[in-house]
Amino acid sequence: MDNLNLRLVSLAGAFAAITAPGAFAQGQPVAWSPSYVGTCATCELSGRNLTGWTLAGANYSDAKLDYSVMRGVQATAVNFEHADLTGADMRGAVLTNAKLADAIFAGTRLQEVKASGADLRRALLHGASLQDAVMIGANFEGAELIIARLEDADLSTANFEGAMLDRANLRGTIFNGANFTDARFSGADITGASFKDARFPGANLTTVKGFEEADFEGACGSVSTRLPPDTRLPMCTTAQLSARLGTDLD
Repeated sequence: MDNLNLRLVSLAGAFAAITAPGAFAQGQPVAWSPSYVGTCATCELSGRNLTGWTLAGANYSDAKLDYSVMRGVQATAVNFEHADLTGADMRGAVLTNAKLADAIFAGTRLQEVKASGADLRRALLHGASLQDAVMIGANFEGAELIIARLEDADLSTANFEGAMLDRANLRGTIFNGANFTDARFSGADITGASFKDARFPGANLTTVKGFEEADFEGACGSVSTRLPPDTRLPMCTTAQLSARLGTDLD
């Protein structure tokens, strides 16, 4: 009987080792914990379950997090720069003031994410889902949101300078006070979107859908702004052009 019990304990231990959602940093094992706020740069966490983790202030730059489950993670000011989050489930995550520059979010589920003030410069969000997200004042400069879904999200005062929103679903999205200098909207659906006080110098909206159903009250453009036929925006003033991310620099 003692030998049988010993074998059962050994099997249970082996099973736990196989199924434990451990991580590896620099080739060294990182014990699973619901709170890991240290340095885990270049961590291999592909497909791992991080649900409920607290990553506030942690450094996960260059980490592999593709197809991981990160629903509801608390990651204020986390560093995910250059991280691969392809196909990850990040619904309801808190990424306020997070560093997400150059990160890959292709097909990532970001519904209801809270990411106000986040830095998403040059991030790749091809096919990402951001419905009902709150990303006020986020920086999407040079980001690619091709075929992304942002229905009913709030991105007021966000910076989309040079961003690509080709074929994106922007129905009902709030972009009040946002900066779209040199942004591209090829085939994007902006029906019901709000662009109050937004700036579009050099932007290309030639082929957007639903221009007449969007709210452009107080919005402005420039001589180089391209709009659908028979539509127009007033020229931006010097004060409007100097405003970035909702801050008047005059």
